[in-house]
Amino acid sequence: MKIALIATLGVAALAGAAMMGFRSDVKANAASPSAVESGLNVGEMVTPFHPTHVAGPHKGTDACPPCTYGNKPQVLVWVNEDSDANVMAISQALSTQVTSSKTDLKAFIIKVATCAMCEGKTNEWGTAAEAKGLGNISIAHIAKADSALKNYKINAGAEVKNTIILYKDRKVAAKFVNLDATSAEGLKKLNTAVASL
Repeated sequence: MKIALIATLGVAALAGAAMMGFRSDVKANAASPSAVESGLNVGEMVTPFHPTHVAGPHKGTDACPPCTYGNKPQVLVWVNEDSDANVMAISQALSTQVTSSKTDLKAFIIKVATCAMCEGKTNEWGTAAEAKGLGNISIAHIAKADSALKNYKINAGAEVKNTIILYKDRKVAAKFVNLDATSAEGLKKLNTAVASL
């Protein structure tokens, strides 16, 4: 009798745990159906890489951002297939922050290029940035196959428009995925994070 009761309670406990697990999974998926992972996490360290700069302070070079600027605060914006309007909004916000920075902030827009046409898009952004007087930020591209994407944990899938990594002393302080700088809320988040570097 005692054994039967224990067995019954055990089965009930397992069934309850299974149901709770199922409900937990459903709730998590419902709460964040569009959440995607991309980029180094807060506390992780950046590593050297060499994008091709088409505009800004390093135009015509493959200067390595963390190597060139060491422990200075920096922002890397890795762009997959984001809109021109959002890339320019991010660029303008970062240019303003670089200009007013008392800590010698540096900023980089890096297009993840899958083809020659993608590299051409970077040139368009560079020309637009120069026309708007945003020469204090670097605009570059890097091949999708480059090891930097793996080292920086960049998700190059279609669901990721951009990955923004902010770091100082080579350590990641904040990151954003799919940030919309054309909205007041997105712009405020970016400016607040950059200002806190």
